[in-house]
Amino acid sequence: MGRIDKYPLERMRDKEVKLSFHCPLCRGTRIQMSDSEDMSFWKGVRCPKCKALVLLDNLSVTVVKEDGRARKEIPKQTP
Repeated sequence: MGRIDKYPLERMRDKEVKLSFHCPLCRGTRIQMSDSEDMSFWKGVRCPKCKALVLLDNLSVTVVKEDGRARKEIPKQTP
């Protein structure tokens, strides 16, 4: 079996994480968060179009590292 690691936001702060997404409220502007200050729970980023404050309250990255062994493919069952 392989290994699964989960990295929460606090652990990734010094890893140069960059997020880019459309504003969840107006969907008209691309919001970018790129440093620990933008990703601070209380600070956030203000959307330039609708002026909504976008806060990042949770983020984690899951990394799956498989071992070197070949996996058996499970044949598809037909109905």
